[in-house]
Amino acid sequence: MGDSAVTPGSGGEGPAGEPLPVMVRRATREDVPRVSETLAAAFCDDPIMAWCYPDAARRQEILPRSFDIIVESNLLHGGILTTDDGVGAAVWVPPGVEDDQEAFGALIDASAEYAPRLIQAFELMTAAHPEQPHQYLFLLATRPGWQSRGIGSALMRPVLEACDRDGLPAYLEATSERNVGLYQRHGFRVTGQIPFPEGPSLWPMWRDPR
Repeated sequence: MGDSAVTPGSGGEGPAGEPLPVMVRRATREDVPRVSETLAAAFCDDPIMAWCYPDAARRQEILPRSFDIIVESNLLHGGILTTDDGVGAAVWVPPGVEDDQEAFGALIDASAEYAPRLIQAFELMTAAHPEQPHQYLFLLATRPGWQSRGIGSALMRPVLEACDRDGLPAYLEATSERNVGLYQRHGFRVTGQIPFPEGPSLWPMWRDPR
């Protein structure tokens, strides 16, 4: 995939009422603040984030810094895609990329009193994570008010097309049953369930190349 791509979506309507294309490109360092803000806004009410950070006010304080750390870390291998207007973002982890222990330590520090919950969440996810090389969709987000316009699909499409071309699988964990349906439309299938103690579940999903 090149530095930018026009992928069909429905980011709005043109003069004749036709869908406008969603412009998707690799994020740069200048995009970090907006991408982090988009992730924080989209995941503020996410059931997994609510389990990790039960107090809503503290969650709103912790998430922006946490996503700053994640975005900065994943910029190094080009795994961040965003839209020109910054209302959508995807964090892809290519095969062969090892865990950034320094970033993980910073993430734990940013979680403050909720660090044990975050560690437990990552342990549950790691235990279910497949060993076969794959593209990992770690995070996919669209800002509230911009959802259901094809932005999420546009952020997946370039990488999934590359997966099909290269014969590479893809993997993700859906945080809600509603999201499961979106990913199924793109060829993912549910492979199990990751229940959180006295909390919600994640649905691990796998996609074979077409």
